[in-house]
Amino acid sequence: MLNAFNEPGEWLKGNLHTHTTNSDGRVTPEERLRTYAERGYDFLAFTDHNFVTSCSDGNLTVIPGSEWCVRLDWRSYHLVALNVPTGFQIFEEMAIQEAVDEVLSEGGLPIIAHPYWSGLTLADLEPVRGCVGIEVFNTTCQRIGKGCSAVHWDNLLAAGRSVVGLAVDDCHFDLDAWGAWIMVKSRYRDADSILEAVRTGRFYASRSPEIHSVVRDGSTLHVECSDAAEIHFICRASNGSNVQAPEGGTIKAADFTLNDRQGYVRVEVIDAAGRAAWTNPLILG
Repeated sequence: MLNAFNEPGEWLKGNLHTHTTNSDGRVTPEERLRTYAERGYDFLAFTDHNFVTSCSDGNLTVIPGSEWCVRLDWRSYHLVALNVPTGFQIFEEMAIQEAVDEVLSEGGLPIIAHPYWSGLTLADLEPVRGCVGIEVFNTTCQRIGKGCSAVHWDNLLAAGRSVVGLAVDDCHFDLDAWGAWIMVKSRYRDADSILEAVRTGRFYASRSPEIHSVVRDGSTLHVECSDAAEIHFICRASNGSNVQAPEGGTIKAADFTLNDRQGYVRVEVIDAAGRAAWTNPLILG
């Protein structure tokens, strides 16, 4: 997994989980593109249920995809399949590994959607191989208080699974749009370049805060960001740390000392409203 802040390219803003009237969304693909473009997004993935939406308007890079349910027991995995062709299909009766392999066979990127909302546990997630990552935050799932799946992410990372964490809207209406996104560091604006950046972890996820720099210098990790109330350094078990702003103030930077007990470290930047931004993990061995 690469450190986005060390890589060449420009920062591009996008959402990788979007529904339209082609499934259970309330807005047409054309309207979705227009409103995301108006809010400064650079790319958008259509992920209608069981359907690959085809639409473009020249203002955003459009990434084809779809969302599929794969039955577990009384629960289901929700699998987002990015960069799959028109007519792509997965069946609910498939095993999750079979479904993931089907996405990979088409050159797609499989992502586990909203594991907290889906009721998934580490025992459900850890055996699955080939998924690029999970949604660490999902705007529409936050409506019932299950939008953040950071614990699921940390459990996977502690188990040795190197997966990225994405923040998405999963929008069906307007009230669940424009609430979470990823900032991708990409050399080019085409879909292939953006998806390669996602696959290799060259992005950070956010609900509002900006992360400007993450630099490792020997055993020190230095982070710079927009105004923050707290900066968390999340590691395996209890080996992390938290830097807080003085009462009534903000901080824009923090340092963290690395050691061989931590396993990995990822950074969370929390603003005064409690909204987070998340880096992908630095694997420490």
